Amino acid sequence: MPSRELKGTGVKQKLSYYYSFSAPAGPIKITTVSKNSPSGATQALGFALYDKKANRLCFDSSGNTNSDKTVMLNCQIEKAQPLILRLDLSEETIDYSVLLDGTIELPAPQAATTTSVAGPGSTDIDEPTRLKTNRVKGEGIKKAVAYYYAFNAGPGELTLTIDGKNTSAATTEALLGGLYTLRSERICQIELGNTTLEKRGVVACKVDKRQPVILRLDLSAETVDFRARFDGPYDFEEFVAPKAIAIALDAAVLFDSGASVLKPEARKTLNEAAARVKKFTDAPVAISGHTDSVGNDAANQLLSENRAAAVRDYFVNLAAVPAARLSVKGYGKSQPVADNKTDEGRARNRRVDVLITPK
Repeated sequence: MPSRELKGTGVKQKLSYYYSFSAPAGPIKITTVSKNSPSGATQALGFALYDKKANRLCFDSSGNTNSDKTVMLNCQIEKAQPLILRLDLSEETIDYSVLLDGTIELPAPQAATTTSVAGPGSTDIDEPTRLKTNRVKGEGIKKAVAYYYAFNAGPGELTLTIDGKNTSAATTEALLGGLYTLRSERICQIELGNTTLEKRGVVACKVDKRQPVILRLDLSAETVDFRARFDGPYDFEEFVAPKAIAIALDAAVLFDSGASVLKPEARKTLNEAAARVKKFTDAPVAISGHTDSVGNDAANQLLSENRAAAVRDYFVNLAAVPAARLSVKGYGKSQPVADNKTDEGRARNRRVDVLITPK
């Protein structure tokens, strides 16, 4: 956080900004002034303090107002700790100001650097570019390409913003961006569509714990230029990539509900996974099927086995992966990676895992 007072204007997009500072135990008063466009129907400004574990300590909002509205919020901090100030703007926010009163410690200003923006990244998902900045930009190369970048994110919500445009004769996506776990589980995704004008897309990405993540940017053959940035809880500390490479394939992408026959639209996802398998020529590959906890245990066990076998058969018959490298097993509901009590958790548990173990 650069100072006790912040001022800004809306960007005609729903957007969250995050600022870090530290404070001892005691009171902090937050005073905000903000307004919406006359036709607005959303919050002009939401604001809150969080601890580093993403626990919300206090919150308020200005509501929908088309004239300057002042809101004051008193927050009692129970212990000395780092804090995050979050500001939520709506599509109709015109401008805002925020003032913090109380004993706070602001981060030391950082020197400007000429390497504050990263360029085109690695095209190998297993060897992503390690980021040292939250900004990326580059130009199209007249062919479809995916760039991969790695950094640490969470816990909490990141905002991913992408900008780009296509050539005038384009018929494809100008830019597709998303965040993924190291297991290739998609956290969030945003696409710009086919646009010949500079277009912006913004998406909120909820990361449940601090972990390494992959930023993936997909350019088309017609992409002219692109930019991406992320804001929120992130850092660039070094992390050791696991020796085994795990690829979590979303069952909803591969199969219809309750079925083990691959859908035609699963081909792109399976081809990408097979390409990664084939990079490691002699590495054994374990393919395992998993379900949620809904339904009959025996039926879930059989479904998990059949789905794993379907992925194995695709790799062998349509992607030329040697069958001798592949082993298959179904685990039913016995190995969840998320809470089966929520829709989101059950969706994550319905998966086929591909585990590559390089020698």
